[in-house]
Amino acid sequence: MNQPRLVGGRYQLLEPLGQGGMGIVWRAHDTAIGREVAIKEVRQAGPRERILHEARNAAAIRHPAAVAVHDVVDDFGEPWIVMELIKGRSLDQLIKTGGPVSPEWAASIGLFVLSALATAHARGMLHRDVKPGNVLLADDGRILLSDFGIATQAGAATSGGTAGPMGTPGFTAPESLTEEHLAGPASDLWSLGATLYAAVEGVPPFQRPTAMAMHGAVMTEPPRPPQRAGALGPLLMALLSKNPAQRPDLASTRKALQQITGSTAPTQRSAPTAWVVSKPLAYGSAAAALVAFVAAVTLILTTSSAPAQQPVAAKPTPTKQQQQPSKKPEPSAEPSAQPSTYETGKITAMPRPCQLLTRQQATQIFGRYLTTAGDRGDECIWSYADITAPDSRQIALFSHFWLYPQQGDGYETKLAQEHMAGAKAAAGEKAGRGGSGEKQGEVFDIPGAGDEAFGYELAKTKFGGKREFEVHVSFRAGNMVGEFRLNRRVASDARLRDKAAEAAKLMAAAINSKAS
Repeated sequence: MNQPRLVGGRYQLLEPLGQGGMGIVWRAHDTAIGREVAIKEVRQAGPRERILHEARNAAAIRHPAAVAVHDVVDDFGEPWIVMELIKGRSLDQLIKTGGPVSPEWAASIGLFVLSALATAHARGMLHRDVKPGNVLLADDGRILLSDFGIATQAGAATSGGTAGPMGTPGFTAPESLTEEHLAGPASDLWSLGATLYAAVEGVPPFQRPTAMAMHGAVMTEPPRPPQRAGALGPLLMALLSKNPAQRPDLASTRKALQQITGSTAPTQRSAPTAWVVSKPLAYGSAAAALVAFVAAVTLILTTSSAPAQQPVAAKPTPTKQQQQPSKKPEPSAEPSAQPSTYETGKITAMPRPCQLLTRQQATQIFGRYLTTAGDRGDECIWSYADITAPDSRQIALFSHFWLYPQQGDGYETKLAQEHMAGAKAAAGEKAGRGGSGEKQGEVFDIPGAGDEAFGYELAKTKFGGKREFEVHVSFRAGNMVGEFRLNRRVASDARLRDKAAEAAKLMAAAINSKAS
């Protein structure tokens, strides 16, 4: 009997979950920490090194509405992307089994997807394959955008160079079909428009019998005027413009979607959003799943002068059990009272990371130290100066920073909050787990380190039995996020948590001092 394949010496393939033009996705078992994951075998023309590089860039996207990329594996020359396994169904499956959805519901889904895209675009990344099949409706109530593993830098050519257009026929923007280097954030917004069109109409805007015919229609023909979109129709037609310059930008699209769902456009800071709603019913049809998304809208929108109108699915007719849910589900985490606007981010330029600790502060933490700046200007390493000293004296801090630039409506602060929410959720999911020589501790909060901060401890056993102890910290200062790990070559160090907390407080204060 054939044994299941073990990818990267760690991920045991169990069964295929789906297949597309860019690869096949498997359900797999992570033998190191004992959890199930989704793992994608990338079948994409082009240099393997570039594919792996793009996938690792995508792994840096942290957002509660983006499916997390856990790992990138080079297995005997084949690139594999390891992702969070989402139990639920895709928007594409829901449309096919339950029919079109209402404009209000589609707009609420669009807000979740748009927020994930905004985070990617703020890092200079494009998704390249936004479509109903990549919008996942999780059984736990989350709405997520998947397949960031094929994301690429804006303005870059595809990994395949001349291997043909990326993306899915009917959901790929016209400029991406001709010259990929012309693709930009507007290309992802075109795909979002096509996705929401399919959600409310039940068919893509350029439905044709063959992929070639769809590509031709996207390039030369207008979309079929929507019949069911209602107030969403004008936005869809604008997003599907052939000319990228004529499409609404992120801020305009967000405002239009919020108006459809009944909310005002946020422009000032709000409390962190809860991104999970309780599971009300099985996702059996559009009507059955509807209540979950009505509740979900209240989570992503910061204010609503009145409750959002409950939309009605176009078809099919719900069963008797589905017509009158006994009780509207409540969010699993109720957001606190929130103002109607966000605070505009005050950080306008990336500070030099190695200058976020003064010489006196760094000496207090590390003793005699050296600094090493990253090539991209968003990283710094502080380390003990004497590399010949015993392991027990070695200490190092590895830092990375994210600056979310102004979005035009203050949403950059929200993006930084969502980054923190995604990172904290990922850390919490791993808490208490072990495997592959590592054991992570529980997540703890760090008061006084910027707007919000948390950390966790990680004990490692390296090759040859050597031990290392780390404290990982994430903190936020307005529209900027910092993450670092403070490392010592010892089995444990009770004082390392305090040193990490002090470093986070000092860095956050330094960033805030540079606010405009």
